[in-house]
Amino acid sequence: MGFIAEVHLVHDELPLGPTIERCPGVTFRYEYGATANGKRLHFVSAFSDEYEAIEEAMAVDPTVAGRTRVAAFENRTIYRVTVETALEVVPSQCAEHGVFVFSVTSAQEGWIARVHLPDRDALTAFQTCYRDQGISFRMTQLYDSSVSDDRTYFLTDRQRDILTMAYYAGYYEVPREITQDDLADRLEISDSAVSQRLRRAVSELIAATIEHEHSPDEVG
Repeated sequence: MGFIAEVHLVHDELPLGPTIERCPGVTFRYEYGATANGKRLHFVSAFSDEYEAIEEAMAVDPTVAGRTRVAAFENRTIYRVTVETALEVVPSQCAEHGVFVFSVTSAQEGWIARVHLPDRDALTAFQTCYRDQGISFRMTQLYDSSVSDDRTYFLTDRQRDILTMAYYAGYYEVPREITQDDLADRLEISDSAVSQRLRRAVSELIAATIEHEHSPDEVG
């Protein structure tokens, strides 16, 4: 039971907010946060090969400091940054209300958080956590989790990564800017493996969309 919600969060002082604004063509994904030696650290993925533009934006971003490039892959770089703002993408008190975070990705000068809420009281508390800090909170999706169960477009990391690479490399453009063979070469796997992974990932997205929009009795 409970609800699945997707909310758009915007505030100039949210971590990496200014970087997101300066890099509109880059998708950032919040991975996790930690505290070490009294410093708040965030690990984020940047899906793009525009390393210089991303790091230049981070260098002048007042919400973060001490960026470190942890790892770099094809079209994805993982950064560790020290948070220099009091605001949080996911306020710690959300855990007290049973809020579970599925994903946090950048969108339109802010962040999109996709979460599970156990009940309406948790939803109210979730909204209050942000609005008390002056963070713009706009609900873009809200539905009963029993309608869509555990198949609500939950992709594995491998599926998400290959879809992200394919999208940003132009595989879904018309005409295509990269072939399936090219993707296979970049990933160092077979063409058939690329085809299989893409089919499975896209199938998950389609199934989740159809299940969300139609109950079994409505399909016909």
